[in-house]
Amino acid sequence: MFTEIVAVGTKHGIQVYDLRRGTRLAQGAGVSVEGRQGFCLTDTWVAAVNEKKPVCHVYMLNRGDTGAKLVFPFPEEILCLHAIDGGKYLAAGAKSGRVLIWATASGRLLRAWDAHYGAVTSLASSEGVLLSGGDDAAVHVWALSQALDQAALGDSAVTPIVSLTEHTMAITALHVAQSGLLSGRGRVYTASRDHTCKQWRLRVEHDGEKYTGKAELLATLLYPAAVNDIAVDRSETRVFAATAAGIYQTNLYAYKKASSADMQGDGAELVALGGSSDAVFSENHIQYPSAEASVVAISLSYDGSLLVSAAQPGAVRIWDTASRQCMRTISDKQLGTGVTQLCTRLAPPQLGGPKASVSVGLQRPEVISEQAIAPKLTSISFAPLQRLAQEGGARTTTAFEATVKARLVDSAEDMASFDAMLNVEAPYGQTARADAWLLDSLRPSSGSGEKQIADVLQQMELLQRHHARTRRLNDELYQGAVTEWLSSRQKN
Repeated sequence: MFTEIVAVGTKHGIQVYDLRRGTRLAQGAGVSVEGRQGFCLTDTWVAAVNEKKPVCHVYMLNRGDTGAKLVFPFPEEILCLHAIDGGKYLAAGAKSGRVLIWATASGRLLRAWDAHYGAVTSLASSEGVLLSGGDDAAVHVWALSQALDQAALGDSAVTPIVSLTEHTMAITALHVAQSGLLSGRGRVYTASRDHTCKQWRLRVEHDGEKYTGKAELLATLLYPAAVNDIAVDRSETRVFAATAAGIYQTNLYAYKKASSADMQGDGAELVALGGSSDAVFSENHIQYPSAEASVVAISLSYDGSLLVSAAQPGAVRIWDTASRQCMRTISDKQLGTGVTQLCTRLAPPQLGGPKASVSVGLQRPEVISEQAIAPKLTSISFAPLQRLAQEGGARTTTAFEATVKARLVDSAEDMASFDAMLNVEAPYGQTARADAWLLDSLRPSSGSGEKQIADVLQQMELLQRHHARTRRLNDELYQGAVTEWLSSRQKN
């Protein structure tokens, strides 16, 4: 049996537990996770966005480690994160409606574009295709190779290859099949606050120049309350919905009744629900006996035998999907502030995953009969993310706001030297001339580079003159205040 973990996002950080035992394996402290995709998880790192400010926290997935390995600012307020291709790329959905994609190893911002009219609330990917859902009730499908091709796009905007616009309220969750999109067998599931979960058949084709897509609505599952999250098993035969009224299970295949045979006899036929855009199902759901009314997040185990649910104010329960009975409740004081997100996956080697198991055929000496734990990670392939995209692929460091501390002196010699440096009659001053010489030595041969350098030098001159005027004004105000204070003191 494979070891699986469940990562839980809370107001006090990220907690990682053994799925079947309920023991805590790892923790990420110092970040407040908000939203269904406030963090994303890989085999080596966890990236989370802080709900209080646009800052990214990156943790190494190790036993006993609680502090963040990297902390850096995002370019804007981010609501959801998604790891693409095992963590090689990181996609983020912004409150402004933009989608941003970085290469995690270099930190380079590959592309940022306007994707939705409202905030981006959910992201999903499969086979080089990215799906985004937003508050505008739309789901857009993007071809990553087409969206990231800066040379082919030029100044033109990134456009989706197909859009799913049947929902009437904000999108809350997305699920996409891990294979089959390029062959026309892919299924996409979208959940919304309009009480529905829709099943789509998505076909993505490439004609040699660009990608095109076609979406067909197969079924609409109607629930008695708003849908907060969904989970679909790997065989795509069952859909689990976390709603404001509890947990519901919908079987997508059923036996068609026959007149001369039993329902599951030889004369019965197994058929799929739906198949047309007007197919709506509201009575085919099986409700779980949940103790909490509003369930905010759910996630399935790898084989679909266990379902993990989270409800406010923080009860995490593990259900057996065959009997719909609660097998275990994870009780932890860190969950008392409220759970916002759940994520299950196979455990990595450093947390006792399958690659760390030792087996020597049928002969297992006692010394190696127990499971071996891989050593802790010492580094991860993750660099601080850029805040601005650079033309031509130039790599720059992440921009941080640094506090500049100046020492106020009362030395006439230092003030005279400073005045000479800021002399308005000199175009740039001694420091500016040194900077200009350095820029001139690095001047590229292209005309655009020369223009940029000229603009920088012009801005330096304007800033230097503005600073000189501001300093003179400050001196006049100070002299006036001192004169007034002395005159008032003489009168008294």
